Amino acid sequence: MEEIRNLLDEEIKAEIEALSSLTFGSKEHLTATENLATLYKLRVDETKTALDFEEKSENRKNDLAEQVKDRYFKLGIAAAELVLPLMFYAVWMHRGFKFEENGTYTSTTFRGLFNRFRPTKK
Repeated sequence: MEEIRNLLDEEIKAEIEALSSLTFGSKEHLTATENLATLYKLRVDETKTALDFEEKSENRKNDLAEQVKDRYFKLGIAAAELVLPLMFYAVWMHRGFKFEENGTYTSTTFRGLFNRFRPTKK
């Protein structure tokens, strides 16, 4: 890309130098002016293309970074959805077993909670 840009710049410079030696209004001057305009349009189009390419490349990098962040966030939420209820069940089961040290579930609170500790659908 850089090579094309340099060649276009050199050609534009050569056309400008050639244009200054021609007589204004002559047929050669008009042809050189048209050639210069065409070369300049090519240079502008090439610059636009390069800028578009850089912008799209940067957007892809940003989108990829956002997707990675989103995946890690969703993974963290999924892990929390799994770990937090298990921690809750473990704490309450430990407390319930401490309370019911004699081996029987006599309290209605722990007996009611014991049925709900298992995360199954009813």
